[in-house]
Amino acid sequence: MKKRILNERLSAIVASLRHGEMIFIADAGSGISQKALYPLSPSVEYLNLGAVTRTPSFGDIFSTLIECGDFEAALITEEMIALNPKDYQTVQKYFDKEHIHVTKYIPDYYQLRDRCKAVIQTGDYGIHAQAILVAGYSSADIPMEWLKNGIKGENND
Repeated sequence: MKKRILNERLSAIVASLRHGEMIFIADAGSGISQKALYPLSPSVEYLNLGAVTRTPSFGDIFSTLIECGDFEAALITEEMIALNPKDYQTVQKYFDKEHIHVTKYIPDYYQLRDRCKAVIQTGDYGIHAQAILVAGYSSADIPMEWLKNGIKGENND
């Protein structure tokens, strides 16, 4: 049976994503308030799907979004590879090496998070149980150089 998104707001967010837009899947420990070490930009929509501890998991939300939406790449932290091999394997299940982009956690990942259309918070308590999905489709890859260069403040003209 094909998965379907039952949460009305999550379904609308996924349906509204256009090529190159990003969505951030956050673990339960991701601080987003104005008092957090790296507060979430008020321009980014926030949706908390956490029901109870560890539910839904990163894998539940990641696989559902991939199956229900159009995504061409994932961005993860360097730390996920070493500290959370289980969820890294989930990412590898859906994307080949050239479509998994690894970035520094601080400050790069937070800067990317603030460029996302939405942050979807899970109930997952895993270490670095988070990823950024880039909307698109396999027919027209997004060159990731512009995204990484934009973080460093370089002009891409």
